[in-house]
Amino acid sequence: MNQIYFTADLHFGHANILKHSPNRPFSDTVDIAAHDEWLLDLWRSTVDRRDTVYILGDLTFLKSEEARHLLEKLPGNKFLVEGNHDGSIRAYKNYFKEVYQIKEMRFKTTLAPFLKEDFKVVMCHYPMVTWNQKPRGSVMLHGHSHGKLDEYNDQSMDLRFDVGIDGKLAGLRFLTLEDIYNAATEKITQYKCNSFEEYAMNNYKVEVR
Repeated sequence: MNQIYFTADLHFGHANILKHSPNRPFSDTVDIAAHDEWLLDLWRSTVDRRDTVYILGDLTFLKSEEARHLLEKLPGNKFLVEGNHDGSIRAYKNYFKEVYQIKEMRFKTTLAPFLKEDFKVVMCHYPMVTWNQKPRGSVMLHGHSHGKLDEYNDQSMDLRFDVGIDGKLAGLRFLTLEDIYNAATEKITQYKCNSFEEYAMNNYKVEVR
């Protein structure tokens, strides 16, 4: 099957991101041109033109024509969940299959052999405390935090994961659907649950379903 990827907070063209993300290449020299080449090479070496990429916000700080030229270079079927720094690409929505504020998906078991049950996800640039179908085991995927919520997410009972490139789960790479599914499965297995809905029923004190 073609791959399904998730990423967030790439920040093409944003020199200040290198001051706040010391693990990124070229952060020591704050060389944004070299950083952008690294990001572009990472995308092209990871994503095939037939693959799907869900971008959970903050793709680029590049303005106008520079942003359009960047989008022309990025292979794959791109779906954008808008972040707070995506203003420059709102004029180029034709480069995306769809653009959302929040996106809900159900990945069915027929999609891939590693899926042992239908996998429900809610995607938003911003981390959420509650979301649709949470009490039924849906998983919350977000960006925006640049790994600063990793410990909070780990300690929380919530099935919430930062898919941003700076986060611990991504580790400066793109995450696949299998990566996300495995991370969520590992969390529920720690509590001896056999399904995401069982985990939610056992661990969430939420009445609204």
